[in-house]
Amino acid sequence: MIVLAATLAALAAIGAALGRVPGESAATRLTRAMLIATAALIAVEIALGVAGRLGATSTLITLLALAASGWAWRWRHPHARAPQPRTPWTAIEAGLASALAVALLLRLHAGWNRTTFLYDTLSYHLHMPATWLHAGRLEIVPAVFGDPASAYAPANLELVFLALMAPLRSDALASVGQLPFAALATAAIVAAVRESGGGRAAALGAALAFLLVPEVWTQAPTAMTDLGLAAFLLASLPFGWRLAGGRPHPAGADLVALAVALGLAIGSKYAGAVLALPFAAAVVVTLARPPNGPRPRDLSVAAAVVVALGGFWYLRNLAVAGNPWYPVATLGFPGLYDRRAMLAWDYHLPIGDIRPLGGMLAASGAGFASASFLALGRGWRGRELPMVAALLALFWLAIPYQESRFLFPALGVAAVAIGREVDRASPPALGATALAIVIVAALLEWPTPERAAALAAGAIAALSHAGWRRLPARARTLAAGTAAVGVAAAIAVGVHRYEARDPGYAVGDAGLEQAWRWMRANVHDARVAYTGTNLAFPLSGAGLSNQVSYVNVAGAPTDRLHDFARRLPGLRATAEPAPYRDGADAAIWRSNLRAARTGVLFVAALYPIVRRDVPADADGFPIERAWADAQPALFKLRYASAAARVYEVVP
Repeated sequence: MIVLAATLAALAAIGAALGRVPGESAATRLTRAMLIATAALIAVEIALGVAGRLGATSTLITLLALAASGWAWRWRHPHARAPQPRTPWTAIEAGLASALAVALLLRLHAGWNRTTFLYDTLSYHLHMPATWLHAGRLEIVPAVFGDPASAYAPANLELVFLALMAPLRSDALASVGQLPFAALATAAIVAAVRESGGGRAAALGAALAFLLVPEVWTQAPTAMTDLGLAAFLLASLPFGWRLAGGRPHPAGADLVALAVALGLAIGSKYAGAVLALPFAAAVVVTLARPPNGPRPRDLSVAAAVVVALGGFWYLRNLAVAGNPWYPVATLGFPGLYDRRAMLAWDYHLPIGDIRPLGGMLAASGAGFASASFLALGRGWRGRELPMVAALLALFWLAIPYQESRFLFPALGVAAVAIGREVDRASPPALGATALAIVIVAALLEWPTPERAAALAAGAIAALSHAGWRRLPARARTLAAGTAAVGVAAAIAVGVHRYEARDPGYAVGDAGLEQAWRWMRANVHDARVAYTGTNLAFPLSGAGLSNQVSYVNVAGAPTDRLHDFARRLPGLRATAEPAPYRDGADAAIWRSNLRAARTGVLFVAALYPIVRRDVPADADGFPIERAWADAQPALFKLRYASAAARVYEVVP
């Protein structure tokens, strides 16, 4: 816990030292600080991961050195210490800010007490950092039984999950790892509205409306990455707005902050490289105007930042597999399958039928969708409408799998448009009423105790504002400090309670979940080989003590997807190929098990969709089950069900 607290303190110190520019709103300052802190963490972990020194202690030491350097720089530059002007808060602003804060805290509580987990969370968003934690380095983690692209996908957010996981050897914080990015997304929306001239109340209300969008609300306390990607893209907006305003002094700092945001986004998902295009285009248009032209030095620094934070994963893929977007064959680069195979796969929606797109947009809520439509229409000459239009077009036409979570950036930009138009309404009461209707409608459409409690807390804070303002400054500081300590204590208690219970990791498969519970109760500090499923993370056990890996049934122990593909060139007709499994041989497999020093073998039955590309027996199990059953002296059966088998592997 001490290492974790010190790591978070070091990140806060880095953000506070370097995240301050004169003449910006408090929300912009917070957005800048969070971006800088996140960039520092990811850059440090990439460097340590490449060097094979990745770990909680080495990360902390490096971050402390960066924090010391940052504060030394700040004291050498007086403008960075200049006091920021403060505008007194109104009751409605205090209420909206309180509703946002309480909503995020309640989402944290819900994340720790949920009973179901998403497939992607357990298959690679948590499994990849757990593997890196044991290895002490960044490596390609196989994804064999399903989409193999995740093994090569950009993974900036997984590095954040690793930082939350490593000090405690627990997923207690990593399993709700997107909450900081939900906070970043709301701060970015507030900052974008404020930097475009909007008022604080309209900005806070727009951010709250975005957070209350059902899918945003449900994904916030998870270890997914879509909200984090959206947060990075939205965080570029306030700095783009400032550059467009032609402010000469902070232009370099704003350009670099914008580059940090886009670099982090590009390095978070393959889809990030596509969805970042409208944001990057807006920057190019802004910088092309003579008053806003950047200095060459600033432009060079910004380009280097984008490459460092966003390009690492693509350059890694180019070096090891000959294709930045591996395993997809595109732009002349070799791969396993191409766009045609992806468009023929189950997750692609025919672009000629836009009814599903309309349904996805309507799922944001009648109030939010209507307000977005009206705000974008009223402000059609502004920046938001073309950006939303471009994001929707890219989502529907360029991204092969049009899943609604990729719409988060468009919804965030629409929220900014709502905030701007609410503030421009005449009379002002009309805009405030419209925004209140949007927020209340979100609660009425999907009424949950949490959402009601957040709005109730906001109402109480608004009513209590006058009394709060009458308190002496020392009393307010003491109360705020007490509240902060209380929140920190509650988080510590929540982490302890999460670690003490069996998370269950339910995914709607009772047989597999029962096998995971048996593993957690009976297997500790072991090297576990898994097969038949990509849901490997639950096998890590309490304290993440088990080192879990897929062991090849063909090839060398360290061979990865691109190694197998080189031996069997040519495109596959499926978007989920499994060349790892071609030429499976029992003797090679046993040799690879010995090389991995495997002590436990976990064999799961394949899901029907995977059986289309991976051979299975009559019960749905892969070939490893038959091999293990054929040699009971070497593979001692310890658990068996229709869903999974667990063997003790004799050295």
